[in-house]
Amino acid sequence: MRRVFIALFGIILWALPMPSQAEAVTKIAIDGKEVTYSSQDGVPFIDAAGRTQVPFRQTMEEFGCDVSWNEAQKTAIATKNGIQVEVPIGASYVYRNGEKIENDTAALIKDGRTYLPIRVVLESFGASVQWNATTSTVVVSTTGTGEQIEVHFLDVGQGDSILIDDQDFEILIDGGVAAEGKEVVEYVSHYVDGSLDVLIATHEDADHIGGLSAVLEAYQVDRIIDNGRTADTKTYQTYKNHVNAEGATYQTDEMVQQISLPSGGTLQIIPMVGQYEDSNDNSVVSVLDYQDIEILLTGDLSTEVSDLNLSRFYDIDVLKAGHHGSRTSVNTAFLKTVQPEIVIISAGLDNSYGHPHAEALAAYLDCGANVYGTFRSGDIVLTTDGTRMFLNTDKKLTMADVGATTTGQTQQQPVSQPTETPQQPSNPPTETPQQPIQNTAVYIGNKNSKVFHKADCSSVKRMKDSNKVTLSSREQAIAQGYTPCKVCQP
Repeated sequence: MRRVFIALFGIILWALPMPSQAEAVTKIAIDGKEVTYSSQDGVPFIDAAGRTQVPFRQTMEEFGCDVSWNEAQKTAIATKNGIQVEVPIGASYVYRNGEKIENDTAALIKDGRTYLPIRVVLESFGASVQWNATTSTVVVSTTGTGEQIEVHFLDVGQGDSILIDDQDFEILIDGGVAAEGKEVVEYVSHYVDGSLDVLIATHEDADHIGGLSAVLEAYQVDRIIDNGRTADTKTYQTYKNHVNAEGATYQTDEMVQQISLPSGGTLQIIPMVGQYEDSNDNSVVSVLDYQDIEILLTGDLSTEVSDLNLSRFYDIDVLKAGHHGSRTSVNTAFLKTVQPEIVIISAGLDNSYGHPHAEALAAYLDCGANVYGTFRSGDIVLTTDGTRMFLNTDKKLTMADVGATTTGQTQQQPVSQPTETPQQPSNPPTETPQQPIQNTAVYIGNKNSKVFHKADCSSVKRMKDSNKVTLSSREQAIAQGYTPCKVCQP
């Protein structure tokens, strides 16, 4: 089962095979309807990088977007179905809901009109963009692209934490060690609408359940699933006390369970046969299934258990590597069965276990998978519409990344720079572009979420500079309608 995979940062690998400008007039068709352009409003053309540039406003409005222009930052903005794409003029990247997506060409201003590189912008909205060489037409399709599900592999150091976000329904799987609890709470706060729908603890080890106590304190949780085992540790007792006090529906993984998602996808709990002495081998195993895309999450499961349960696994698209990329979590039989296209390894930089082990990383690479690690990319976000997959990182792992050492070298996809200087309007404004806000203020507010933070709060590091507002005092923040961050408590 080989699905269409688009790593957004590697968009150069999927560039349209564009003709030269002399061959034909480039046309644009959206869901079978050709867009009519005029010389007065601007027409599509092929830029110096061989990419199709299209007039901003007309194209995006035909696509169904609301459009706007940020004059101070020279940025075109398009919004549709909760997705906002910001396209800075002259920059070889765009922002999709605040996440930077590299491209191999840049938006530009020509003859006083704004032009956008069509592929990276429309694919950011989940559209299919293809090239018909016979008719010299860029064919854009939105049919069949349903709601999008995001799977966040949080960077919690040497541990696991995974957030599944589907519209107003969220599932959190594990929470890293206790010290990461506040970070996890802060991260999921940007996605949880009201209560947290489902919380899953894969097994009782501290690097998986430690941070869940903070989550259970911060949110009302509707449903909790774990393996039903106990442990004589302070971390487990703290977790269990919070579970007992939560009042949520509690279930174990002894039977097949199917959690329905708003998009029509499901998260299926797959029980493994047998009980094992090693806590890792009793991990809750689940598969996220959304139309053509399957994502397998195995906790810290070892090959001893996967070999005994091989018939329960099948061809999938994405694998969250078991046990942080340990050699005990993967073998040839398992990989021949699941055949992942993408492998995500959650491990801590310079961890004492040497994860990912050389044997495991070599096995993943040898099976043809693209491998990514939180220790290199930070939080990894995978977005799927059920047909295609998008990643927010281009940092593929190589054998140089064994052990997640600081000195390791990760392969990055080459990103070309524009080969010509974008043409500017004949009378460019004299206003000095807005400079990034430095974190020297007493407080930093997020103008989108209306939450304010201490300047050294971890959330400030994740904010785009354009969303930051400097606030000189707590009183000023409250007066302007901002609410305090629950983590840094300004």
